[in-house]
Amino acid sequence: MDFDEILRHAGDSGRFQIWMIILLNVLAIVLCSHDFLENFTAAIPAHHCSVNLDNSRSEISTAMNLTTEALMKVSIPMGPNQKPEQCRRFRYTQWQFLDSNISTSNSTELETEPCLDGWTYDHSVFTSTIVSEWDLVCDFQSFKYYAQATSLAGHLVAGPICGIISDRFGRKPLLMCGCLAYGVLGTSCAFAPNFSFYCAMRFLLSASTSTIMINSLILVLEETSVQWYATVIVLNGLFGSIGLSTLGGIAYVILDWHLLLLAYALPYFIFFILFCWVPESVQWLIINGKTDQAWKELQRIASINGKKDMAQSLTTEDLRSKLKEDVNSTGKHFKIKDIIISPTMRKIMLLNSSLIFAEFFSIYGLLLDVQMLGKNIFLTQILLGVIDIPSKLLTYFTLRNVSRRPLTAFLLLATGSCITINIFISEEMYVLRLIIFILGKGSFAAFTCVSTAYSNELMPVAVRSTLSGVFLTVARSAVVLSALTLVTRKYFEHLPMILYGVLPIVATITVYFLPETFNLPFTDTIQDMEKRERLMSKNISKKESQDFLETTEC
Repeated sequence: MDFDEILRHAGDSGRFQIWMIILLNVLAIVLCSHDFLENFTAAIPAHHCSVNLDNSRSEISTAMNLTTEALMKVSIPMGPNQKPEQCRRFRYTQWQFLDSNISTSNSTELETEPCLDGWTYDHSVFTSTIVSEWDLVCDFQSFKYYAQATSLAGHLVAGPICGIISDRFGRKPLLMCGCLAYGVLGTSCAFAPNFSFYCAMRFLLSASTSTIMINSLILVLEETSVQWYATVIVLNGLFGSIGLSTLGGIAYVILDWHLLLLAYALPYFIFFILFCWVPESVQWLIINGKTDQAWKELQRIASINGKKDMAQSLTTEDLRSKLKEDVNSTGKHFKIKDIIISPTMRKIMLLNSSLIFAEFFSIYGLLLDVQMLGKNIFLTQILLGVIDIPSKLLTYFTLRNVSRRPLTAFLLLATGSCITINIFISEEMYVLRLIIFILGKGSFAAFTCVSTAYSNELMPVAVRSTLSGVFLTVARSAVVLSALTLVTRKYFEHLPMILYGVLPIVATITVYFLPETFNLPFTDTIQDMEKRERLMSKNISKKESQDFLETTEC
């Protein structure tokens, strides 16, 4: 008796599975917004040096009768863009500029100094951000990007570790700990007393996010019929996109960074309570020999699905029989060494990693700094989430009809081209810039779906988990480096955009050296993949390759 047959006794597509999918998708709405919260909590408001008036009583008395605009005119020099300087001020108050006949544009030779008394911020958009609270502007503006990179590094650390712990102790305990940790850490982060504490909390929050993201999806898939897998994955991705759009709306209502972080932390206490009720993965319990607990969990699932009588006919002996089959069919355990020593697998791992790195590196830098894309940061965030929905729906159909290599190359080229074109468009044409970038973001959304399918087709079943961990680590590394690349903007304004645009275009060359997998069966072992590679290199047709592999397996 296989596991699918065991699960059918309790119901593999009943009320329990529907409620689990709903819970997963509601969680995705909140979860997928985590990485982009700093678009709003760390937004850079308009600012200028605090005004330093001369000590003369008469001059101070005069200044008290001036409007804010006039006071700015005599205290803050104009920059090259004819806007007030953000990081410099006049050393001495220039009262002569109150005369309308004297132009303020001729102030380049006047003596200036840094903002020694702090900054004055425009609170018309955000009442408070970490930038205005801790003065992360001018010489300290890079700290914003360091904070983002530190936060994203939490994913990098947690990804490989949580998989090992989950396989050892189960999906449910780690999922509950992740939700409780996010609630506690998120609340602490909302009341961070200083920048260092804020960064530390964001790092741990990202680690919690990876833990929740991985285990929630695995838990649902392991308690659901195989025929639901594609639907679950697509729905999870779509609700994640809805979460990105929702973030723009929530941030528009909650303009204080403390309250915004708190609004996204408190729901995790509710998720923690709900996951206390959720059964442990029956499949994991069976594989780890916990047959008595697996039988009890199946009874709970059957009761919810209205199949209690059918589940009672299932005994613990059936589960032990399934356990024995799993142990006997385990066979050889492949290691990372087996991938490295195989020329075919080594090539696939390195080339596919380069594609994933290029695409994630190119797009995340802009997603983490949406202030550069348009004047209305809230509308921009909403549009970036909405564009994912038609892109992912369209990808569902293209995957069924289009070969993987040309489709991957096209999406890489489209993403890179959209970013590169924006370099040559004036910032004043922000609507056109936003439209072009949204097209690039749509290409990235489609790429994530195509890459997931292509990567699974390239990976033999025996080493799929190991290679998935490698690709996840590569993607997270690209995101961290993408955030750090934003720091180079202070040396050359267009350097980050050039890097983001050129890398995916260059990476399209890599696709040529990867094998085509469209309409080919999955391979079970590294040896099967090597056989397929030899057949394809000899220009044998896909049909012959498929027939040969099926004959070999028999």
